[in-house]
Order: sequence, then C-alpha cells, then structure tokens
Amino acid sequence: MQTLSIGELAERSGVASQAIRFYEKERLMPPPRRTDANYRRYPLEAVDRLQFIVHAKQWGFTLQEIRELLMLQDANGDRAQAKRIASEKLHKVREQIKHLTRIEAVLSKTLSECAGEGPMQEGCPIVEAIAEQTE
Repeated sequence: MQTLSIGELAERSGVASQAIRFYEKERLMPPPRRTDANYRRYPLEAVDRLQFIVHAKQWGFTLQEIRELLMLQDANGDRAQAKRIASEKLHKVREQIKHLTRIEAVLSKTLSECAGEGPMQEGCPIVEAIAEQTE
C-alpha cells in the first residue's frame, strides 16, 4: 500500500503541514501510521479527506460540524444527521445574508451621504451610522 509523508500529503492536497497536524489534533484526520523512526505515513485517501475539510471550511462549516460530518461518513452513519447539520448551516447562512444585506444598505446610504471632504469634527455620516447601528 502506497503511503505519503506529511510533506507529500501537503503538496498533493495544497494544505500546509502545520494545518495537517492541527487537523489531526482536532480529530478531523485520523492518526497516521508511524514508521519505526516515528515519521507520519498517510494513506492516499488522506488527500481527499483534507480537500473535504478545506471545502467544508470554505462553505462556512465549523470544525465541530466538519468533525460530525466526517464521523458520520467514517461510521456509515445516518443521512438524516448529515441533513440536519446542513439544514442548520443553511439557516445560519441565511441569517448572515440578512445581516450583511442590512450592513450593505447602511453603507451604501452613508457613502452617498458622505462628501468625502472636510474635517471629521464636522461629523461623518459613515462613523455616525456605525455608532448608531444596534443589533
């Protein structure tokens, strides 16, 4: 069975060696086999697993959510649990979109109100809007 050193895994996956060690510590990556000299040796499938972790992070999943999804995958778990995790993530994403939409509207409005000239002492609609924003 072909295995990879941590450097080879980092190169193939595009994930830094330090991040790979971190994912091991966080139990996102299974502990690798060790050589007699205590060097890590990873199976080829570790590349796919790391790429899954990277993609899930890009989608906004937390390390805990990624861990849960990987545990379900490893244990051939119930799809309903994976769906629940994704559904909760979708709800959070929609809330973030609402929040960002409000911020975008306020920034757009204040930028159009700001002359962009003169001293701040006379007041600045951008700073005032941020100071007044409550959520």
